[in-house]
Amino acid sequence: MRILVADDHPLFRDALELSIRQAWADADVLSVGSLDGLTAGWFDLIVLDWRMPGVEGTDPLTLLRRAGVEGPVAVVTGAEDPETALEVLRCGADGFLPKTTPRRVLAQALRLVAEGGSFIPRSVAMDLLHISELPADLDDGGDDAADGAADGDGALSAPLTEREQQVLCMLATGATNKEIGRRLSLQEVTVKLHTRRILRKLGARNRTDAVRRAQEAGLLSHGLSPASP
Repeated sequence: MRILVADDHPLFRDALELSIRQAWADADVLSVGSLDGLTAGWFDLIVLDWRMPGVEGTDPLTLLRRAGVEGPVAVVTGAEDPETALEVLRCGADGFLPKTTPRRVLAQALRLVAEGGSFIPRSVAMDLLHISELPADLDDGGDDAADGAADGDGALSAPLTEREQQVLCMLATGATNKEIGRRLSLQEVTVKLHTRRILRKLGARNRTDAVRRAQEAGLLSHGLSPASP
């Protein structure tokens, strides 16, 4: 059993090796902190961090394939958001595991990937399912009811993130998802996810209602610009 572990954090690499040894006591494990210098070859399992140094402008999985490094890939990353999961899966990984995954579950998931299966935590899978079920008004900027949001006084149920504030400002200009994605360097599906969260936090029925509630709550008067990076 030949396994590649690529993670730039030494302590976490050691923890990954422990999980691997739990599944394959006699595995031949190659641990690296960088993707530089890897030679072409086959691994029975590749355990890969998604935020590796030196991969600006691309992704680590693409770099591995360009180097001729082949084998089933399980991405183990500190990012637990569905946007990262979607990116990882679209790039061809067979598994997505947050670094907070318990060691026993991690070992079982890695074995599943090595045997030709795939793995993604239920919580992340549910988020991805919600993305696929987003209503039409989030796709094209229409104003039909988005969900069963109750009437509210404009108060936030939770603070908006910086990115949600940027998306909200662009919603206020009437920009479409495609325009917002182009301006903020986001995929349209990610814009839809941010919009859904904004609606929920504002208790709004649709985009127009969200902008109205945001104006009433003073959320569009803090100098936030649609062009903010």
